[in-house]
Amino acid sequence: MSTDDAPKELVDLVHPGTTLMVGFESVGSSLEFRPLTVARVLGRRLEILLDTSEPWAKALSEGDVAHVTVSDNRENTWLSLRGTTSMTTDAKVIDGLWTPFAEAYFDDGRNTPGITVLRIEGSEGHYWTTASGRIGSIISMLKAKFGDAEQSGESGAIAL
Repeated sequence: MSTDDAPKELVDLVHPGTTLMVGFESVGSSLEFRPLTVARVLGRRLEILLDTSEPWAKALSEGDVAHVTVSDNRENTWLSLRGTTSMTTDAKVIDGLWTPFAEAYFDDGRNTPGITVLRIEGSEGHYWTTASGRIGSIISMLKAKFGDAEQSGESGAIAL
């Protein structure tokens, strides 16, 4: 796998609807990871709609350190990201992120108390990619096995 000289932008690696595993240092002495879905990517920021009435979410605080991992087999993209949390309950921001998927997730839809936008501002990260699709995966695997492993995909820093 080759290391790319130019870092990739977060928006090129993560898209709305991508499922993340997010661990928060504030929840206890060890990281506790939760699957969360990206609502929007802005620069180095991930935005996620969150129900803060959930017991685990009540422990979140502004400025907590978050650890994010992605394993997206559809796009053959993997990443690790570290960042800092912030939250907003601004109705305009929530409305801008609201989708039919969000409607299904929240029990009372848009009227669910405790809807918050969790923001994770990336500070450092690394990615790995290979050609997408089944054929791309097979080609990358064959290159790694029989050819030049350096051509089997890319990895590098995330531009933050």
